[in-house]
Amino acid sequence: MSPSFAKNTILGFASGAAVALAGFVGNAVTARLLGPDNLGVFAYVVWCVTVASVVAALGIDVVQQRFIANLRAAGRNDEASGLIGSATRMSMLAVVVGCVLLFGYLYWFGRGPTEGLTPTSRTMVVVVALLWFACWRLGDVYLFNLRGEQQFGQLARLSAVSAVMKVATMALGAWIFGIPGALAGYIAGSILPASRVFQLLRNKPGVSPSLKRDVMKFALANWILGLLGSLVFGRTQVVFLEHYTGLAAVGLFAAAVTIAEMAVQLPPLLLSALLPRFSEQHGMGAEDNMRRLYRMMTALMALVIVPLCLGLAAIAPVLIPLIFGTDFTDAVAASSVLLVAAAISSLGVTTVYFLQSVAKTGLLLISNGLGLVGTIVLGFLVIPSEGLMGAAWSRGVVQVGVVLIETWYVTRRLKVELPYRVLGAIALASLAQAAVAYLISIEVGGPLSLVLAIPAAIVVYLVGLRVFAVVRLIDPGIAPRLSTQSPERIRPMVSTIMGLVAPPAKGRAESPE
Repeated sequence: MSPSFAKNTILGFASGAAVALAGFVGNAVTARLLGPDNLGVFAYVVWCVTVASVVAALGIDVVQQRFIANLRAAGRNDEASGLIGSATRMSMLAVVVGCVLLFGYLYWFGRGPTEGLTPTSRTMVVVVALLWFACWRLGDVYLFNLRGEQQFGQLARLSAVSAVMKVATMALGAWIFGIPGALAGYIAGSILPASRVFQLLRNKPGVSPSLKRDVMKFALANWILGLLGSLVFGRTQVVFLEHYTGLAAVGLFAAAVTIAEMAVQLPPLLLSALLPRFSEQHGMGAEDNMRRLYRMMTALMALVIVPLCLGLAAIAPVLIPLIFGTDFTDAVAASSVLLVAAAISSLGVTTVYFLQSVAKTGLLLISNGLGLVGTIVLGFLVIPSEGLMGAAWSRGVVQVGVVLIETWYVTRRLKVELPYRVLGAIALASLAQAAVAYLISIEVGGPLSLVLAIPAAIVVYLVGLRVFAVVRLIDPGIAPRLSTQSPERIRPMVSTIMGLVAPPAKGRAESPE
């Protein structure tokens, strides 16, 4: 792991974690202020804007991450600048068209869930949703440009400020204006990067015919993939729940998904530097390095994600009523199902980035296409009879299935081995800490149980990592490298953690395989 990649990974995670935490806190406050029914309307509008944003992205976000890094590594800086200029102008045009289409859907075709609002509130919801959509798309153009340029320090600073603005606006807006005010928080979280996108227009547009063919082919495949992925891994179940069960069930499902997405959002954050790095290595022809990096990053991600998901599922009976209020107690079981599924499906992010970097998006289209078919079929077969739990189980089954298909392809067809021993050891340590957390939360009960359960689970997990020598299995030299290559401010903390879970080896360390 190079010093720049280690630093970029940590900074990328910090930037994304700030945004994810802001969204979680904002959604929790919004849920308490709105209640299940109004939260259902809010969740529906958020889903509509999210899908519209993916449609308007046109695959350009992933293009920036892959091609800018690739072109810079090859010394083709003029082509990189021309690509940035062209991508920015195309994105702005897509925003205008997207606003028109989103307005038509929210105001006419998809207005059903918002018809219970007053005319004034409904109009405000539509206007705020359009403003958020525009700011989100423009902001993402700038943020993904920073990722492609691997400027993760600037990305982290900008994301931290945006996160604070989002939380404050979301909470205050929901309190004073209800649903439109809560949606305004998303505008506040996107306004800063959106205002800076115009700097990219300084790059004159221009892409050579050969590069244009590669970019358009890659963008088209990833645009379709992004749309399929947003429907498979997004909150598509809210449409079926609203139709068959009602807005209250949508609100409960939104609360359950909010908890699960805190974990689901972490893999892209932890791996925000990975796709540019994969692309850079692919451009240099370093295929063996890519395979080693794939195995190591999959293991490192599991090190964080698996215990987090299982631990949250264990304390969900106490955590959800505490965060969202007693009105959302019925979301506990659904949240646990989603979290257990997320512990498995989240590990597929490294696989997706690997396949994108080597231009194997065809397999991703097949896997996500099958996932969409499964989402629709289960939406009609399971949700009408099982309601909230049917939505949770159908979402979990489909997402895990998609990841298993992609993992099979990488391991069998591309001959990239997973670190099975490491993943098994992490799973055992995670199950042990989850069992401890569950027993304490059940026996003690109430908020006090979390004060006891969370530290106890962390201690058990760290002991498990030390006993199974997990860090040395991942990479014998990773502990000292992380300790020395981390940003200076957090270096002492990283060194302390590494010292606890990975003491210096007395003999020869084992292979990460």
